[in-house]
Amino acid sequence: MCGRYSVLTEGEIVEIREAIQSASLQIAKDDFTGDYVKRGDEVRPTDHAPVIIWQGQGVVSFQDLRWGMKVWDGQAKPIINARVETLETTKTFAPLLTAGRCVVPTGHFFEWKKTGGKSVKHMITDREGNLLFMAGLYRETGQGREFAIITKDAQGDISEIHDRMPVILRADQIEDWLSGKLSPDDISKQYFNAAIVPCEGELNQLSLEDMTDTD
Repeated sequence: MCGRYSVLTEGEIVEIREAIQSASLQIAKDDFTGDYVKRGDEVRPTDHAPVIIWQGQGVVSFQDLRWGMKVWDGQAKPIINARVETLETTKTFAPLLTAGRCVVPTGHFFEWKKTGGKSVKHMITDREGNLLFMAGLYRETGQGREFAIITKDAQGDISEIHDRMPVILRADQIEDWLSGKLSPDDISKQYFNAAIVPCEGELNQLSLEDMTDTD
């Protein structure tokens, strides 16, 4: 699962632009600004955050979307994660594989491990210090665009904290994911060399299980 991730710093925003341009992609629209840094250090469900969207023919845009897809019964929590194993068969997500792929950039994400009756927060980042590019899907609604982060079975040390983790793409895979060249099966096999750091003194104060993981 992915229930929180870090707000981009100004330095990370610059690094993302450079990574995109190094991959020979053009940026048509750029909504990445320093304003995101001022919101605090974490993106939470229902927050707006910058994502990378495909415009076609080697062109991408950076746009501000809401995290979480509303369920239209008026009661359920928004869908913040989409299981990679069922993307092609789930009515909510299958159509978005054709025209609704996105990439969600961050420096690190957070997960909580249940220990002694408490949920202890951990920061998960790339062991080599690379930015994280999380695979996602988005859709248009009457109230604006909203997105979900794609998850897979946890691997390595992450599996000791939680049974799910976001699908992390390499920078050179961004275009292939956005353009449709990579399938859900392709990205389900993606390896992520994680470094995990406990956040001492910080406990989970909300029930992340209340957030819907998939539809």
